[in-house]
Amino acid sequence: MKHNRAIFLILGFIMLINALLINGAYIFSGKFPEALMAVALTIMAFCLAYLAPHFSAKDERAQKIRERAVYISYFWGIGIAVILMIIFNPTSSLNLAAFQVLSLFMTLYISTVFLNMVYYAKKY
Repeated sequence: MKHNRAIFLILGFIMLINALLINGAYIFSGKFPEALMAVALTIMAFCLAYLAPHFSAKDERAQKIRERAVYISYFWGIGIAVILMIIFNPTSSLNLAAFQVLSLFMTLYISTVFLNMVYYAKKY
Protein backbone atom coordinates (compact mmCIF):
# COMPACT_ATOMS: atom_id res chain seq x y z
CA MET A 1 0.00 0.00 0.00
CA LYS A 2 2.57 2.60 1.09
CA HIS A 3 5.07 1.15 -1.36
CA ASN A 4 2.73 1.89 -4.29
CA ARG A 5 2.32 5.48 -3.15
CA ALA A 6 6.09 5.94 -2.82
CA ILE A 7 6.70 4.41 -6.25
CA PHE A 8 4.16 6.71 -7.87
CA LEU A 9 5.66 9.73 -6.10
CA ILE A 10 9.17 8.82 -7.25
CA LEU A 11 7.94 8.26 -10.81
CA GLY A 12 6.05 11.54 -10.66
CA PHE A 13 9.15 13.48 -9.64
CA ILE A 14 11.27 11.76 -12.29
CA MET A 15 8.69 12.59 -14.96
CA LEU A 16 8.36 16.15 -13.64
CA ILE A 17 12.11 16.66 -14.01
CA ASN A 18 11.89 15.10 -17.47
CA ALA A 19 9.01 17.37 -18.43
CA LEU A 20 10.72 20.51 -17.16
CA LEU A 21 14.31 19.95 -18.22
CA ILE A 22 14.43 17.61 -21.17
CA ASN A 23 11.07 18.34 -22.76
CA GLY A 24 11.40 22.04 -21.99
CA ALA A 25 13.83 22.24 -24.89
CA TYR A 26 11.21 20.64 -27.14
CA ILE A 27 8.67 23.27 -26.18
CA PHE A 28 10.93 26.10 -27.25
CA SER A 29 11.92 24.30 -30.46
CA GLY A 30 8.31 24.10 -31.67
CA LYS A 31 7.44 20.53 -30.64
CA PHE A 32 4.97 21.72 -28.05
CA PRO A 33 2.22 19.01 -28.15
CA GLU A 34 4.70 16.13 -28.03
CA ALA A 35 6.31 17.59 -24.91
CA LEU A 36 2.93 17.91 -23.22
CA MET A 37 2.56 14.13 -23.04
CA ALA A 38 5.30 14.08 -20.38
CA VAL A 39 3.27 16.60 -18.40
CA ALA A 40 0.18 14.38 -18.68
CA LEU A 41 2.15 11.39 -17.43
CA THR A 42 3.47 13.49 -14.54
CA ILE A 43 -0.08 14.47 -13.58
CA MET A 44 -1.14 10.82 -13.86
CA ALA A 45 1.69 9.64 -11.59
CA PHE A 46 0.96 12.23 -8.89
CA CYS A 47 -2.77 11.50 -9.08
CA LEU A 48 -2.11 7.77 -8.73
CA ALA A 49 0.11 8.50 -5.72
CA TYR A 50 -2.83 10.29 -4.12
CA LEU A 51 -5.32 7.60 -5.18
CA ALA A 52 -3.23 4.56 -4.16
CA PRO A 53 -4.73 4.31 -0.64
CA HIS A 54 -8.23 4.77 -2.04
CA PHE A 55 -7.83 2.10 -4.69
CA SER A 56 -5.88 -0.44 -2.61
CA ALA A 57 -9.13 -1.56 -1.01
CA LYS A 58 -11.34 -3.14 -3.64
CA ASP A 59 -14.53 -1.75 -2.14
CA GLU A 60 -17.57 -0.16 -3.71
CA ARG A 61 -16.30 3.35 -2.93
CA ALA A 62 -13.21 2.83 -5.11
CA GLN A 63 -15.38 1.37 -7.86
CA LYS A 64 -17.76 4.33 -7.62
CA ILE A 65 -14.85 6.79 -7.90
CA ARG A 66 -13.55 5.02 -11.02
CA GLU A 67 -16.94 4.74 -12.69
CA ARG A 68 -17.99 8.32 -12.02
CA ALA A 69 -14.65 9.81 -13.09
CA VAL A 70 -14.52 7.86 -16.35
CA TYR A 71 -18.17 8.66 -17.09
CA ILE A 72 -17.69 12.41 -16.59
CA SER A 73 -14.36 12.32 -18.46
CA TYR A 74 -16.21 10.99 -21.51
CA PHE A 75 -18.14 14.26 -21.73
CA TRP A 76 -15.00 16.29 -21.07
CA GLY A 77 -13.36 14.39 -23.94
CA ILE A 78 -16.19 15.23 -26.30
CA GLY A 79 -15.98 18.88 -25.24
CA ILE A 80 -12.22 18.93 -25.76
CA ALA A 81 -12.62 17.33 -29.21
CA VAL A 82 -15.23 19.90 -30.24
CA ILE A 83 -13.06 22.79 -29.06
CA LEU A 84 -10.03 21.38 -30.91
CA MET A 85 -12.11 20.96 -34.07
CA ILE A 86 -13.25 24.58 -33.83
CA ILE A 87 -9.74 25.88 -33.20
CA PHE A 88 -7.98 23.75 -35.82
CA ASN A 89 -10.55 23.80 -38.61
CA PRO A 90 -9.32 23.84 -42.23
CA THR A 91 -9.91 27.58 -42.60
CA SER A 92 -7.90 28.38 -39.45
CA SER A 93 -4.51 30.01 -39.68
CA LEU A 94 -3.26 27.59 -37.00
CA ASN A 95 -1.58 24.73 -38.79
CA LEU A 96 -0.78 21.59 -36.80
CA ALA A 97 -0.24 18.06 -38.00
CA ALA A 98 -2.75 15.39 -37.05
CA PHE A 99 -0.23 13.78 -34.71
CA GLN A 100 0.22 17.04 -32.84
CA VAL A 101 -3.52 17.57 -32.43
CA LEU A 102 -3.95 13.98 -31.24
CA SER A 103 -1.06 14.43 -28.80
CA LEU A 104 -2.73 17.56 -27.46
CA PHE A 105 -6.07 15.74 -27.16
CA MET A 106 -4.55 12.75 -25.37
CA THR A 107 -2.65 15.01 -22.99
CA LEU A 108 -5.83 16.83 -22.04
CA TYR A 109 -7.87 13.62 -21.82
CA ILE A 110 -5.37 11.72 -19.64
CA SER A 111 -5.08 14.69 -17.32
CA THR A 112 -8.86 15.06 -17.15
CA VAL A 113 -9.50 11.41 -16.27
CA PHE A 114 -7.04 11.32 -13.40
CA LEU A 115 -7.88 14.76 -12.05
CA ASN A 116 -11.55 13.72 -12.06
CA MET A 117 -10.61 10.64 -10.05
CA VAL A 118 -8.87 12.85 -7.47
CA TYR A 119 -11.92 15.13 -7.36
CA TYR A 120 -14.33 12.25 -6.79
CA ALA A 121 -12.00 10.64 -4.24
CA LYS A 122 -12.18 13.84 -2.20
CA LYS A 123 -15.92 14.16 -2.76
CA TYR A 124 -16.92 10.62 -1.71
